[in-house]
Amino acid sequence: MNSARLPGKVLKKIGKFPSLELQVKRIRKSNFVDEIIIATTNKSVDDSIENFCKKINCKVFRGSENDVMERILHAAKSESADIQVQITGDCPLIDSKIIDDLIKFILANKDLDFVSNEIERSFPVGLDCRVFKVSALEKANQLCKDSIHRVHGSTFIYVGEGKKIFKSKNISAPKKLNLPNWRWTLDTKEDLKFFRTLAKHFNGDLSDLNSIDIIEWLELNPKVLKINKHIKQKAFEEG
Repeated sequence: MNSARLPGKVLKKIGKFPSLELQVKRIRKSNFVDEIIIATTNKSVDDSIENFCKKINCKVFRGSENDVMERILHAAKSESADIQVQITGDCPLIDSKIIDDLIKFILANKDLDFVSNEIERSFPVGLDCRVFKVSALEKANQLCKDSIHRVHGSTFIYVGEGKKIFKSKNISAPKKLNLPNWRWTLDTKEDLKFFRTLAKHFNGDLSDLNSIDIIEWLELNPKVLKINKHIKQKAFEEG
């Protein structure tokens, strides 16, 4: 809830649903995700997130605000998970097909520790997904001393020192989704206006639309893309 640029963003309404509920609804369409856990902080400001998750029947794990790596690791271990999917709370339009494609890839390539579609960006910002072995994150948690990597959760695995230790794979977007300059992430008031404008044209419900449906509509309505086009993504070093 303590977002610097848009406080309380995950509970901001996008059409009929708060952003977090929209995101959970879309993830629940995955054929491979067994359990969704909202890994939030143990600060009192995030009590509202835990209370909201109870209303939508979603599990919560609470931990350190700044040590996201340890927080998401313990969230996965609380369910005895072998494979973990990491999706940040600013991605309300995450696509279950993309999630499933990445999960299928790591399951089919057992030598890999980590699969992502953002090591080299090709998808719109906001369709970011990381899938990795919990054993790899556990090892990273033991090795990583860098606070920036710890606040990002799993980047140590494929950047810097970790790149030499773990085996990672980037999944590139198919031609129709290869739009790395499009912004579908929720971090500013302009982003919120973008999502709300989009939702208005789909009767307030974005939960059933796939990425191709959204792209095709935006191609016909390019003015909507301009709402948050000028917003710069935060630098890696900003956390």
